[in-house]
Amino acid sequence: MQVDLMGDGDKQQGSSQATAATQKADQATQNAGPVKKRGFSLFRRKPKQAYGKTGITPLNATLQKQTAIQQAAMPKNASAKPPAQLKKQGKMPPGKRPGYIEKIVNKQKDYELLLKEAGIKKSPYDFVKGTMIKAIVLTAVIAFAIAFILYYVRPVFAVFGLVLSIAFYQMLFNNFLNYPKARLGQNGKLVERDILFAGRDLVISLRSGMPLFNAMSAVSTGYGAASREFGKVIELVQLGMPIEQAMDEVSSKSRSKTFKRIMLQASVSIKSGAEVTDAIQSVVEEVNQERVIELRRYGQRLNALAMFYMLFGVIFPSMGLAVATILTTFISIFTINFTVLLAALAGIAFMQIIFLNIMRTSRPVFAG
Repeated sequence: MQVDLMGDGDKQQGSSQATAATQKADQATQNAGPVKKRGFSLFRRKPKQAYGKTGITPLNATLQKQTAIQQAAMPKNASAKPPAQLKKQGKMPPGKRPGYIEKIVNKQKDYELLLKEAGIKKSPYDFVKGTMIKAIVLTAVIAFAIAFILYYVRPVFAVFGLVLSIAFYQMLFNNFLNYPKARLGQNGKLVERDILFAGRDLVISLRSGMPLFNAMSAVSTGYGAASREFGKVIELVQLGMPIEQAMDEVSSKSRSKTFKRIMLQASVSIKSGAEVTDAIQSVVEEVNQERVIELRRYGQRLNALAMFYMLFGVIFPSMGLAVATILTTFISIFTINFTVLLAALAGIAFMQIIFLNIMRTSRPVFAG
């Protein structure tokens, strides 16, 4: 007969200690993760699919831990876009200084939108880079030609050709950089050339009882650039936009002042409930009168330009060379040789270009 030396209290205390130890072991196993098993065993137990109440597998827990470490190591202002894509947009990743091209792109406000409006399918970075390469190549060719000519006149003067290359580069680069604006201005001139005829056709269609949408559809073909502007309005209306809102949106992006006036009057008339035909006809008549006045002013300017052209472009060069040739036979101040004649020819050609440029720029926009 065995005597139980332990009382009931001692038994309960021992069982509670064992339960606490078992719980601590389970927690340690969960915190430690899966145990690496060494060796080979045919009766290896599979790892549990879930740990505790969260249901996180060992692989998911490891991936989450690595992701958290990477996110903590990344700077707060880091961008999600790759550096190459940011560079094409004229932007640089944080911590890197922008280059020369990026600085030029950043100085140009809304340059990406300007390129899209001009129909140029290039990023601002690629466009500026291309213009820079073109400017450098043309500057090198022009500087070499000037230096080559000045070298035969006097070798010392060849240095001036290299000095002038800096000014040529800046001038060419600025012209190439402003090409999108010039292209938009050219599109506006093309619209101005045909918008008056399209406006008259629009008024005639409205007078015949045709609705405004059908009348604008009729003038959306046959009038060149002006028809393309009306076609944009038709496309927006077909997509479900109200016609007055479509006219406001297209006219806000147009470079033609006359088209903006016509669309503005038509939009205001629709919103106020007034007669659209009378509003458009009044604008067409005003534009017609303004163009007649502008043509008269252009004729007056041409008279003055023709007089100066005959004086400085024809009389002075021809008579000046003849008088200088006669004077050099009596007074030996200088001699007229082949180099002097070449210089005079270059000066006359330069003056001709100046006069032609003045006449071209003073011509009205609607004159083509």
